[in-house]
Amino acid sequence: MAADNLFGRVIKVSISGKYSTTFSNEDLEIRFESPFDDDAKPNESKVEIYNLSNDSIHRMTRGDTCTIQAGYKGDYGVIASGKISRILTRREGVDKITAIYFLEGEDYSRIKVTSKTADPAKKGKKQSLKITFKAGTHGSTIIKKLCSILGIKLAEFKLPKDVVYKKGYTVTGLILNNLEEVVHDCKASMYYRRGRLVIRSIKEGNDERFVLNEETGLIGSPEPFEEDGVKGYKVKCLLQHRITVASIIEIKSKTAKGKYRVRKGTHTANGSDFLSDFEVI
Repeated sequence: MAADNLFGRVIKVSISGKYSTTFSNEDLEIRFESPFDDDAKPNESKVEIYNLSNDSIHRMTRGDTCTIQAGYKGDYGVIASGKISRILTRREGVDKITAIYFLEGEDYSRIKVTSKTADPAKKGKKQSLKITFKAGTHGSTIIKKLCSILGIKLAEFKLPKDVVYKKGYTVTGLILNNLEEVVHDCKASMYYRRGRLVIRSIKEGNDERFVLNEETGLIGSPEPFEEDGVKGYKVKCLLQHRITVASIIEIKSKTAKGKYRVRKGTHTANGSDFLSDFEVI
């Protein structure tokens, strides 16, 4: 991305459901904060749109899909997408501000094993609430089954190791906890990337073929950090839609030089700032 493309901020917020529309910063003041990281819990993004019509506010509902695209006139893209969890409108002076909150992906953390998922054939009969897999079952088989029960459609599925459970495996209680356990046993990680769930090695990423330097938006020099034995850099740049969890980017600076994997960060547009703050390892 050339430096001359870093002009003309673009923010587009699309709502899709029974009511579908797109709001643009060409017509309205729009602010947002969108975090991303590499754990299985979906992150919540917040969009604030100033002075929407009452009709637009009332037609948006919980469960609709909200998608943020951001960048510059010559170069913008999706940074987050998910289901609306709540919509709140408040007054600040002469402005009416509507805050839209959405989860980047579904939250499956409260779904438990039920009589229906345990053994549909025993419906109406007394049974223990568990899902059992026979001896010699592969981790990949368990993961696919649990994803099917939860209704998860994976964007990517790649296991570093397909563990064999010699004594079988039993799922009880919260299904997501068991899914995370099997994923961990298979030396993989599970996380959301632009609203879609990925299961693969934490070391793998998506090569964005993007070089970050002063000309392409880098602000200052990346600062080194060390946390729980992990070393990397904290980076700040002009908002860049290519950067999200597991993005592989090349950094050219006085402190950080080479290719790095993004592990977490936040995209922010607050009226004055239009930034991406993130950590790379």
